[in-house]
Amino acid sequence: VRDNEDAKVVHEEINRLDGIVKDFLQFARPSDPHLTPMPAERLFQQVVNLLKSHLEKLGIQLQVQAGGATFVNVDARQMQQVLINLIQNSADSIGRHGVITLRIKDETLPLKNGNVPSVILEVNDTGKGMPPEVEKQLFNPFFTTKDGGTGLGLAIAARIVEKHGGILQYQTKLNHGTTFQIALPKLENEAS
Repeated sequence: VRDNEDAKVVHEEINRLDGIVKDFLQFARPSDPHLTPMPAERLFQQVVNLLKSHLEKLGIQLQVQAGGATFVNVDARQMQQVLINLIQNSADSIGRHGVITLRIKDETLPLKNGNVPSVILEVNDTGKGMPPEVEKQLFNPFFTTKDGGTGLGLAIAARIVEKHGGILQYQTKLNHGTTFQIALPKLENEAS
């Protein structure tokens, strides 16, 4: 039974990686999202299942603070790509022994269609934070602070969020950590 579960996880990971490569190759024209209503918390659970054991080996705790039954209309694969990128960046900033907290908030924000009820998917870390010279170029394509990095991760993430009608924003404090927020339109009347 365990072998079947491992094979399923490997198969899902191969499909996810294939999707990431396709998005990378289509950076200039990212694909339109295929939107499906889903609980916002499910997005967190999916990436936690993929990343938690790897992060635990680095002494990094990946915590989820439940946000209730809040629904969003998203392309789950694309939004997982965004979350995985943000979590990996947080882990890189921490290095070893820290905490990444995923939380969901409800707010009203000025998004694409004006001030609308919004869901914020937050990725908060206890890492090093960013110096001002990095902040200035953060979303610029091909800017990277990582050896072997492409500098496309955050640029692609921001485009994906924009195609969902949302915005990607952040707050950082040097030597105290960074919080990224994916703000998306809240799906009203999700029960129906």
